[in-house]
This record gives sequence, C-alpha cells and structure tokens, in this order.
Amino acid sequence: MKRGFTLIELLVVIAVIALLVGILLPALGQARRAAKAIACQANLRGIGQGLVLYNHDHRELVIPSYNMTGTNGGADVPLDGWGPILDRDGYMSGAQFKGSNPFYCPETVDVAGVANGGTGTDPNNPKGWLDWPFARTGSANVSQLIPERGFEKIIRVSYWINADNPIGAVTTVTPDLFYTASVGYGPSLEGRTITQTKLSAFVRPTQLISVADGLYAGRQRDSQLGRAESRIGYRHPGKQGAANCVFADGHVASIGGKEFPRALSANNNPDEVREENSYGKPTIYANPEKALGL
Repeated sequence: MKRGFTLIELLVVIAVIALLVGILLPALGQARRAAKAIACQANLRGIGQGLVLYNHDHRELVIPSYNMTGTNGGADVPLDGWGPILDRDGYMSGAQFKGSNPFYCPETVDVAGVANGGTGTDPNNPKGWLDWPFARTGSANVSQLIPERGFEKIIRVSYWINADNPIGAVTTVTPDLFYTASVGYGPSLEGRTITQTKLSAFVRPTQLISVADGLYAGRQRDSQLGRAESRIGYRHPGKQGAANCVFADGHVASIGGKEFPRALSANNNPDEVREENSYGKPTIYANPEKALGL
C-alpha cells in the first residue's frame, strides 16, 4: 500500500522551498542588475568609439553637446544634441525607444528627467531620459525635428555629457573647460562665444570623463549622489549606487556616488574639489591643473 505525505512533511517541504526561493531571488536580482550594468558599459564603449571617430574626422575637434545661438538656453530654437549628431553622421544608430538604442541605459527609469529646467530633488530624475533634438518652450523641453539640418528622428538619450552648459548672460566664457560645450553660446558679457573644444586641450584624456550615466549636460558642481539638481544617474550596483562612465580615451569604468568629481562653485569646498580632481583620479576638467591651480 502506497503511503502519502503527512501534513507535517508537506509543511516541511513547503518551508524548504520558500527558504530556497528567499535565498535565490535576491541572487537572481543581483545577477540581472549586474547584466544590465555590463550592457550599459557596452553602450558606453560604443559611444566612446563614436566620439573618438568624430574627433578624427573633424580636425581633432570634440563633438558639441549641442549647437545653439545666443545666451537664452535655446528658447524656441531647436537644439540638436550630441546623440542625434552621432546618429545623423553615421557613427551610431539611435532611436526614441529603449530597444536597440545604444544611447539608452538598460537601468533607465522611464521618466523625462528634466522638468522646469532641472532635475530638482527627485532622485529618479537623474536616472531618467531626455529626447533630442528639443526646443525649450517656457520651462518645458519639447522634442522637435530639424529636417533642414538632417535631424529627422528623435533620439532618446539617458546619458550625460560633460559639457560647459551655461544659460543666461554670464561674465566669462572659458574655452576648453570641460570635455565639450554648448557651441554657439554667447556672446558673454565679455564678448566671447563658445566654440568647439580642441582635443589638444586634454592633459589627462585617460582620466577625463566624457559621458556618464545620467542625462542632459553640465551642472558639474552638483554631480555627486544626493545633491539637488544632479544630472548624474547612479543606476548601478555599488556603495550607495554607481555610475558607468566613458573617458576621453574611450575606456569605460564605474564611479561611486560620493567619488564623482565636482566643479568649483560657491557651494563647494575648493580643497575638496581639488582633491576630487587630483592626479590619478577621474576628472571633469580638460586641464584640471589650470582650472584648479593644482
């Protein structure tokens, strides 16, 4: 005569299965996140290669973060963007959707991260995306094609580019300050207009961050995790979160949320900023020694 399971035996089996599931699910979740981080790094390697090819094809000039006219941040004037430029010129092929789009990190939070001109205090906003080209209408960024300049599709980008990205009238424009810049901005109060960054300005290309997890451009003074208006998206596993980055020489590495270098500003301790951008560490400055007096 066959003997069935007793109630106690069934409960023991169920308890063991529940225990195994409890052990395995976090491991599977971590494995999925690790796989997405690797896919993001592959995206950034492709972007790095595209940027290097652009440099070689344009007389050692760096791709603009975008092209603009005037000092008003491009109000009612479409801004192209570095992603659409790489797409239009055949270096990479992007899309407005996350599938098969190398400009879209797999861990992107599905939110238009820039609202009212910035990311604010919502920690999900820097993990979101921005559609290029766009025009600023009031405080909103509205995607807009520019067919007369060859931009015939919208590219959804969830990576940040290390650019000089001023808005409004400023006293000084510093040439070749970061990896790239908003080309055409100006004139400043001193009569200067931003031009394309020269590759020769990079004194530490292996340490100079060009593109990172995040969105839009600029705001380097608030780049660290937890800062209001940060545009760096700490999407990946690491102590308090990490951002993948591609550097000016094309290699990729991850930076923790409290180690990402910042720029000088009235709200930042200059000694801390100098330490963060010191020799041997990642830097946001094309020439940190000159910019920071190192």
